[in-house]
Amino acid sequence: MEIAKPRTRRNARIRQAIIKSAVEIIHHEGVAALSIRRIADAIDYSPASIYEYYANKDAILEEACDEGFTKLTVALREYPTESDPRVAVRECGVQYVRFALANPDYFLLMFSMAGNQRIDNPTESLESQLLRSPAFMVIHSHIHALVDAGYCDVKPNYGIFQIALSAWQMVHGIAMLALTTQRNAPVDYTLIRMTLDAWQRGFAHTVAERHPNESNC
Repeated sequence: MEIAKPRTRRNARIRQAIIKSAVEIIHHEGVAALSIRRIADAIDYSPASIYEYYANKDAILEEACDEGFTKLTVALREYPTESDPRVAVRECGVQYVRFALANPDYFLLMFSMAGNQRIDNPTESLESQLLRSPAFMVIHSHIHALVDAGYCDVKPNYGIFQIALSAWQMVHGIAMLALTTQRNAPVDYTLIRMTLDAWQRGFAHTVAERHPNESNC
């Protein structure tokens, strides 16, 4: 394994300090307060030194968001392996909420800046964009396993992608409410699990339910 050179390690530490400072400033003072000079003051560097690492404030925000999504992807995989795909789907959702509550600065920044993120191809479909997202693909893989195991009903115009998207919308809504409107209320993970189980039952089926008039042959 190649060992990073001292200069490389130093550059990585400085870049990390810049990103960490930017996230903290946004948390305490809002995005409008963020500037190269403000970051430089926070980490005791000159503004010129910051520009050696980032071209402008937008570049810092973009990397902060990228780092946040990387952390989210890791978090979505960090729970005990479950043989039952129904439990795995639910616990993946719980991890999403836990990440948001443990990293409110990153989480709110990631999604508040989403409208400003550069899109290489504005005509690209939402499905194509999300299928390139490592975080979304963790959710997608769980839904795929749920469908393969026969626990989830898919339709011609509502397949694995659409179900995965609805799962993301569900847990994201729970997370955002926990960070905003419900931020002063205790977080009840038992209730969250019950909610996610209820969402999952909405896609469940049995052979009898799908074909109530079909007799066995």
